Amino acid sequence: MNQKLISRLLWPVIFFLGYMVVKSPVNQILFEKAFNERKSDVIQKLVDIRSVQVAYKEKNKVYAGDFNTLIDFVKNDSIAIIKAIGEVPDSITEDQALKLGIISRDSAYISVYESVFPAEYIQNRVSRIALNIDELALVPYSESKKLFKIDSGNIEKGKVVVQVFEVSTDFASFMDGIDADNKGINLQKPLMVGSMVEPKINGNWGE
Repeated sequence: MNQKLISRLLWPVIFFLGYMVVKSPVNQILFEKAFNERKSDVIQKLVDIRSVQVAYKEKNKVYAGDFNTLIDFVKNDSIAIIKAIGEVPDSITEDQALKLGIISRDSAYISVYESVFPAEYIQNRVSRIALNIDELALVPYSESKKLFKIDSGNIEKGKVVVQVFEVSTDFASFMDGIDADNKGINLQKPLMVGSMVEPKINGNWGE
């Protein structure tokens, strides 16, 4: 086999290997960008759910154990806003002013949606993901329409019974359609807010 023929055979191999060397880091960068964006959107959804759970507990003294209850709460319920009418003198408390008749209180009702998701909240949300109450339980980017896992109950902490809730999903649920093999991601890792073993409502993403 002469040298020219060998060169012709080797050049495609050299081009292919060079392409793969360049392509691999680019693929990793694109993967990490997509992963971080999707993770951020799922975190936003968990924050939305937590906001509803906190409002639900404030009114009902317990956390909701299913999404149908939460969705109905947001769409159809209302929350009382108590306003003080009049001015409280600096020398006394609001309760004292109320007893003396200096001020009075009036109750107004606003929808749960307006209370939980005011304009400022909407403005500060991640804009990639819409706030759709009907899809509150749906994990973003899940091609198989997977739902967040939700649970609630009570635990004893320091001889005190406290209400707890937990909402979670795994990385695999929101990485549908993306090849995550050999990318250093544990697809079974949970992304969650709240806890069924600790009285906390923060997320496990390091907030």
